[in-house]
Amino acid sequence: MHAVPSAAVVRRVQVSEKKAKQWCASKGNIPHLDVSAKDDINVEAAFAAIARAALRGDDGEEADFYVPDAVDVTSVATGRPHKSGCC
Repeated sequence: MHAVPSAAVVRRVQVSEKKAKQWCASKGNIPHLDVSAKDDINVEAAFAAIARAALRGDDGEEADFYVPDAVDVTSVATGRPHKSGCC
């Protein structure tokens, strides 16, 4: 996919579309998305594409496991359950 910016949004492209698509093809045909976090262009679409690919797994079939709506990363990072308040 390639997003076409509106006339009001002028961006300086660092890599040509052709070169980006060639790189994506050389890395196993990964999808090419023109993304700009600054201009909020295709950011959500890029994350959604990554998540779908991760959930599909290596065989291309959707994985059969539970994915919660939220994850408490505090307890994962510290090894302790999250407590409210400081420290």
